[in-house]
Amino acid sequence: MLATIGTAAHLAGSLVLATFFVLLARQTARGYFRDWTAAWIAQAAALGLLLVSEALGWTASLSAYLFLAASHGVLLCAAAQNESRGLGLRREHSFVLLPVALWSGVAPQLLDDTWALRSGLNAILAITYALAAVLLWPHVRRPGTGMRVVTWSLLALAVLFAQYAAVLFWAASHERERLLYAELEPFATLVLQMLLGLGMVLATMEEGQRQLHEAKVQLEDRNERLRALADTDTLTGCFNRRVFRRLVSDLRAGGGAADRGLVLVIDMDGLKRINDEQGHAAGDAAIRRLADAVRDHVRNDDLFVRWGGDEFVVVLPGAGPHEGPARRAALHEALAAADCRASIGFAPWGPGTDILAAVDAADLAMYVEKDEHRRAAAVGPP
Repeated sequence: MLATIGTAAHLAGSLVLATFFVLLARQTARGYFRDWTAAWIAQAAALGLLLVSEALGWTASLSAYLFLAASHGVLLCAAAQNESRGLGLRREHSFVLLPVALWSGVAPQLLDDTWALRSGLNAILAITYALAAVLLWPHVRRPGTGMRVVTWSLLALAVLFAQYAAVLFWAASHERERLLYAELEPFATLVLQMLLGLGMVLATMEEGQRQLHEAKVQLEDRNERLRALADTDTLTGCFNRRVFRRLVSDLRAGGGAADRGLVLVIDMDGLKRINDEQGHAAGDAAIRRLADAVRDHVRNDDLFVRWGGDEFVVVLPGAGPHEGPARRAALHEALAAADCRASIGFAPWGPGTDILAAVDAADLAMYVEKDEHRRAAAVGPP
């Protein structure tokens, strides 16, 4: 009687787990979760069939019970393999269940001893539980507690069922001990399987959180790349005017940027001649060469912007007006080393001088130097 009550309690717990996993399976597409759900359904069906058979005196359903109960362990192995290696029990791998089906059909015909059949079933479950735990063992150190609970619960169930198998098989002369184990088995199994189900739910939630975090990181990375593309000039890799406008907005709003500095306007000399004589591809290459030379010279804190065409703006936060001539001379040397020529003007900005006004002043100074370069080129070398 107690054994029947225990089996009924075990069935109730299995039905709860099966129902919960069926409902939860609609919210996740993970292959191992489908195998977990199928495992609990198989166990609930096996226990239900066992109770009905015992109540109605059916004997032909014993093979079906053995097959369903053993399939529970096989499906747990499939879930573990799916989780650890990404290879679950797919349709083409259904031959894995053939040995179980063969044993379930033949064993009741060869063995009249119900205890021996139950011992064989427990041995199969012990092996499948242990194999599932071995497959999941590499995930024990994964952050989170869910997969650890699943793995250790599987190990505990493997030990428990191995003990059941040994006692039911070898204690042939101790009917009382067999009956005691048969009565206690459903209750002990139910406790560990409920712990196993809890671990599965925790593992699923933690996996969902990990995937959500990864998706968030990927989205942030994608947005960062999009921002970089939106802020970067495709030809030279410099920032574009959009970044400069944000700097101006920060300065006017007092957003923590330096309250003074120096602006340099750089305009390439001879680009039209290069385009006319060598083609626009050569002109683009010359612009990139100039940009690389300036970028290698400016500081990390400086803002290097392609203003348009062959014109560039360099913002030097914190630099004083007295640094202008030296900075311009250093840039001329860097450009000459890169076989580039340009006209450069500079102007300070700070309290009382808007940075856009400084850009206009530097632009005028650049054109003054460009006129000097043109006159010098017209006169020719001395």
